[in-house]
Amino acid sequence: MGKLALIVTVYVCGLLAMCVELITPGVVIGVVGFLAAMGSIIYAFVNGYTTAGFVLSIIMIIFVPVFFLLWKSVASRFLASHGREEGFRPSTTIREHLVGLEGEAVSALRPSGIAHLSGKRYDVVTRGEMLDRGTKVKVIEVSGNRIVVKQG
Repeated sequence: MGKLALIVTVYVCGLLAMCVELITPGVVIGVVGFLAAMGSIIYAFVNGYTTAGFVLSIIMIIFVPVFFLLWKSVASRFLASHGREEGFRPSTTIREHLVGLEGEAVSALRPSGIAHLSGKRYDVVTRGEMLDRGTKVKVIEVSGNRIVVKQG
């Protein structure tokens, strides 16, 4: 195999490795491919294949921006979320209706535990008080998933 054939082979393998990077996670294969392609261009110039070096350089100058555009479109397709916020309700609004409800502690609240409110079981927390099982409780605050109760 002649030097020119070796230069072109390494260059093509480098470009192929960069293309493989489009469909595989990580950056190692792409970086190795880029370094192989750049090394083959340098090797072409060092060994007197200036025409081949210029042709490979021009191809690389065209290929790299195209590669990044493709990479961006492929990566955004697999990594980006395209969800919509229609119908989304943050958790703070889901349980606001519980404020003011009265119920009963199903377990001891030390200070967290389980309470029975309007026919359903909820994980609740007190403001620091320790309440026994069976104690009447009242919801005084809802913050996210946190339901705060007091003896009532």
